[in-house]
Amino acid sequence: MKVWRVCVAVIGWLAASAIGPGMVAAQTPPISAQATPGPAITPPAIEDFIAPAFRSHASLSPSGRYLIWVLRAGKNSVIEVRDTETGTSQRISVGSSSEEMGGIFVNWIAWKTDDLFLVSTTQLDLIRARHREDGAVRGYRFGHLVQAVSRDGATLTRLAAPGAVDYSPGQVLDMLRGDPQHVLMTYRNDTGGLNIARVDVATGQGVRILSGDQRVRSYITDTSGEVVGRIAVRGGGRAVLMEARVGEAWEEVYRLRRDDIRELSDYRVLGATDQPGKVFVAVQPEEGATTTAGVHIFDFATRTMGPVVWGNATYDVAGIVQDADTLALMGGCYWDDIYRCDFLDRSDNAVMSGIRTFLGPGWSASVVSQARDGSRWLVRAWAANSLGEYYLFDLGARRMTPLGTAYPRLRPERLGVMQRIDYATRDGQPLFGYLTRPPGIANDARPPLVVMPHGGPEVRDTMTYDLWVQFLASRGYQVFQPNFRGSSGLGRAFAEAGHRQWGLRMQDDVTDGVQDLIAQGLADPSRICVMGASYGGYAALQSGATQTDLYRCVIAISGPSDLMAMLRHERSEGGEDSDRYEYWVKSIGDPRADRTAIEAASPLRRAADWRLPILLIHGDADDIVPVEQSREMDRALRRAGKEVRFVELEDEGHNNWSSKVEAQVLNEIETFLARHLPTDPAPQAQTGSVATDAARAVASSPP
Repeated sequence: MKVWRVCVAVIGWLAASAIGPGMVAAQTPPISAQATPGPAITPPAIEDFIAPAFRSHASLSPSGRYLIWVLRAGKNSVIEVRDTETGTSQRISVGSSSEEMGGIFVNWIAWKTDDLFLVSTTQLDLIRARHREDGAVRGYRFGHLVQAVSRDGATLTRLAAPGAVDYSPGQVLDMLRGDPQHVLMTYRNDTGGLNIARVDVATGQGVRILSGDQRVRSYITDTSGEVVGRIAVRGGGRAVLMEARVGEAWEEVYRLRRDDIRELSDYRVLGATDQPGKVFVAVQPEEGATTTAGVHIFDFATRTMGPVVWGNATYDVAGIVQDADTLALMGGCYWDDIYRCDFLDRSDNAVMSGIRTFLGPGWSASVVSQARDGSRWLVRAWAANSLGEYYLFDLGARRMTPLGTAYPRLRPERLGVMQRIDYATRDGQPLFGYLTRPPGIANDARPPLVVMPHGGPEVRDTMTYDLWVQFLASRGYQVFQPNFRGSSGLGRAFAEAGHRQWGLRMQDDVTDGVQDLIAQGLADPSRICVMGASYGGYAALQSGATQTDLYRCVIAISGPSDLMAMLRHERSEGGEDSDRYEYWVKSIGDPRADRTAIEAASPLRRAADWRLPILLIHGDADDIVPVEQSREMDRALRRAGKEVRFVELEDEGHNNWSSKVEAQVLNEIETFLARHLPTDPAPQAQTGSVATDAARAVASSPP
């Protein structure tokens, strides 16, 4: 659901005791137990990995009696409303969806009352086709619709803000919990300004209550539905500002880093508090601090940031837990290996501890929805080998009832088993990563290893499902994901330890993790390849350039190869005085003062000495890492007579590829590894060279 108020986990007032012994048995095995050899397991097909969720957007009505979710079979989607007391259900057609021909895609569903829910959909219409020598490329028009639907599906009302563009009538800003008749919607007027309207859910008609100009990107509301702040840009988007509403005027509160998925914002709004004019905010500590990001309260009336109201000494806050009725803070959530929520009340912690015990080791859990009185919770559990299992938890009966799985075609027993690996680096820094082993293998087996450093670099890997990891595990590979210095989630100092360490300390951290696996007897030193995307693609390239005795092959996806060129790109995109460019100078280095070191850390400069077969994959519409980074690497390697395959994805960006292209990428990876890192340990002859012409993938992206 794309309403700003929704947090990572929303849990109501919890029981005073832990879950009792009368609960149903867990339906899925714990993932921490090492697999033992058994009957051969049929691996899922590529289509199974890229298929959309069968169950999604699950939610409980305010009373907790009715469950709603989207069911998808093939190209068709329906909304199912289930009465949890009688067991009866009703299905409401949403429409069909296809990347080839367009259709309707559900964005979110939310209950307004027990008798009415809202559904947001994207309408994808084919509007044109331009023909090329190699086929037709279809163009699409996107429309975002919000409709109010009665529980029985008998009435359906389209919500529209006044004066909004017909094909984009507005987005829900606030569900107005205390007003059963209205919601707040934002919409762009004909001049591009962002306005707010109060819309009647019975008639679908709205009245404008606030106007904004083209600089405004979004608004912030408090617990009463009052607009207290907004996010706006300045200087052509080079600066992003948070502004507070003061009467009819707006005053700058503080300046944010540019909204960029590759970096961490200093401030992140988590949700409205139970006090008017105040919001919960995740705040990064000051530069150079050794503490972690915690939860603060920001007061828009006084424009002041309060002290930490919740924090964890080791991990950055990832979300908050709020009372379902009052929105009072009940606890904070974070990732250690799994997703955890710690509560301010000891008895509440006991309840969630009981849920985790019921699920077993390695399972994360969050309460995605619940009754207003907290009597029933809709729990979603997930793990490294499960994308999601839904349960209905009855507080009074202490009973967890399984409702269904999100991806029935990807059952845990057909996927890999993940374990945590702790190791120390050459300079004594304790680090950890995750090793995923193929399903059904013997404990002493050493299948070929794919090392997969994450992107970012300021993100981190956790004990959760990863498509590429599980795909490789299903094909007989084990996969190692190290959390090197520079990763996020472990405090600001740990993230900053990676600054200006591209190709140096961060690279050594990856190498030291691999060497530890070899020393433990978990990896065969003669059967290791490295693969990554974005920053991970850079790390893979640098590994191939500098660790030729450790790896047999390299797969680099959307990865930088020339760091000086990347810095020039960031400067041209954001401006030399922008926060965006300043961040990347801190991360990579100053192109004036550190030019020699930056060039030395650029894999492109080592193309002449390259020794390993390599697969390059890159979207030609990538606006984060330009495709020229892979094109230049490909040209340099071909000029040097090296073995390289370059797959260029037409009309695709940095990520969020269409399922057709995702299938192509998986097939390319599988084919490349089958040749250069076969799961059969018997030696295979290497004949010929891989074609170097770019493979053009023509596909349209879904929303």
